[in-house]
Formats: sequence, structure tokens, C-alpha cells
Amino acid sequence: MSRGKRSGADRKRYGIGEWYGKPITSLSAKQRQKFGAIGSGYSGLPCPFRKAAMPKAICNKKGGVCTLRTHVESDGGVSLSGPLVTVCPSRFWMKNDVFRWIGERMIGTAKPTIIKEVEFLKSIGGEPSEEESPESAAVGRIDTVLMNPRDAENWCALEIQAVYFSGRKMSSHLGQYASAPTVPVFPDAVRRPDWRSSGPKRLMPQLQTKVPTLRRWGRKMAVLIDRPFFDSLGPMVEVQHLSNCDIVWFVVDYRFDTQEIQRDRVIMTTLESSVDALTAGVPSSKEEFETRLGVAIANAGPSNRTKVIKVR
Repeated sequence: MSRGKRSGADRKRYGIGEWYGKPITSLSAKQRQKFGAIGSGYSGLPCPFRKAAMPKAICNKKGGVCTLRTHVESDGGVSLSGPLVTVCPSRFWMKNDVFRWIGERMIGTAKPTIIKEVEFLKSIGGEPSEEESPESAAVGRIDTVLMNPRDAENWCALEIQAVYFSGRKMSSHLGQYASAPTVPVFPDAVRRPDWRSSGPKRLMPQLQTKVPTLRRWGRKMAVLIDRPFFDSLGPMVEVQHLSNCDIVWFVVDYRFDTQEIQRDRVIMTTLESSVDALTAGVPSSKEEFETRLGVAIANAGPSNRTKVIKVR
């Protein structure tokens, strides 16, 4: 019996779903060894998902993991279950389908012009620091603008949001797949999609900073996410017409057999409702919270000194 596994119970962990654009179960041992030799750095390999829009685009994801998927360990071995979870934004670019979809709904064209990284905020404190964080840089620009090529004043902003993951670095799991005689292989550590960091900590500041100005300009914000990300959100109050919304959420899923993007749903809503959905959660009662404080104090010791600090 594996360590930590209860008798008769399956174990589930997130592991690689797609690696350098290929489903993990479709890769030969030779391909996995090649990808594993790259390790957690940049590969210089072409990105198969961006090639329709940018034929010379290379993979910009360290380690090359495009998506995650649940790996299930049972008495019969290891299997894959559940949807693909997008961890690289380039995954959404496959065959430009999402841009045609968003363009049709937002600006009346299935062939929009894509403009990347347009400055949005100007610094009022001098020149920006060379050490500016990715988060502050992202807030300071509109990452993607879709424009109707026949009407330069008809455009919308677009935020493409994948999910971060938390847990041990991916390098050891890459090594597992590189050396495994058969696949799938059960992940060596707990890693999970971190929707709380990706939503409230990353996406929400983008919306709160940019949407009020876009609203004054009479422009809309589109947000592109996958179905697992959407399922992590709280409910949204939908509006019935584009003119009454601030944000349009476009949700996609993937086919396992062809890797094609599936259009799942469109939700038109306001900034306020979007913020509520991103921060959704049921707070603990005061009694539950104070019980946790008591447990933390009771367990304070040499192995837990960074969590409970006594000022002397």
C-alpha cells in the first residue's frame, strides 16, 4: 500500500494534462525523454497553439506544461479524470477560435485585429522601476485589444486568464514522466490549481483598475477563462443586453479526442457582480475562527515557530 493511502480508497492529485502542446498519454517514451531533458527552463520549441496567429511563436512557458488534469491512483493503476485545467494562456489561442468568437459577440467581426500590450496607466512618480513586478506591469497595460479592422473606433479589451498552481515545483513531476516506462504516472507531490490566487489576487485588480475607465470611454471588457476556473467562481447577476454590461465572460472547455476548444457559455454582467463572484466564499463563524486561534496557540513550538510569534 502506498504511504498515506487508505485501504480501498483512490488517491487523486493534479498532474500534467498536456506537455508542449501534446496530451501526456499521446507522447512516446522518446518524446517524453526529450521534453524531460529540457527541465523547468524555456525550450525554444514552437508553440502549436499560437501558430495560427503567429507562425513563428515559440513556447513561453517554463517547463512546457499547458494544462493540468486529475490523476487517479487506484488498485487498477493510474488513470486520468476530469477536465483539462489551463495553466498557460497560450493554450486558449488554438486556431484563433476564441478571437473569432469574442470578435463576433463584442465588435461585430469574426476577423478582429489583435493588438498586444497597450500602455494603459502612466506613472505619476517618475520613470517605472526596472524591477517592476509582473502584477503591477499587467495592471499598467491592456494586455490584449481586439479591433474591428474596418472601424478603428470599434474595439474591446480582453483579459485572458489561466490559473496558477500551488505546491511543489513541477520539475520532479516532469522527471517522473521523462523516465516512466508507461503513462500516466501518479504525481510525486500535491499540486493544485490555485483559483483563489488567480482570481481575487490577479484577475480582480485588473478588472477593478481598468473597467471603470473603459466604462467611461463606452468600451467593454471581455474575460476569457476555462470551465474549471468558472466553476470556482460565485454566482453572477447576468444582464440581458451588451449595452447594459461592463464585462463579458467567455468560458471554454476542451475536447479530449481532438484537443479542440469548445465554446461553453457567455455571461454578460457588471463589474460589481464580477467582483462578488471572484471573492465568493463563506466566512467562518466567530466561534470557529477563535477555535482555530486556540489550536494555533496550543500547537506553537519549535516546529511551528513561524506561525505563532511571541514578541519579547
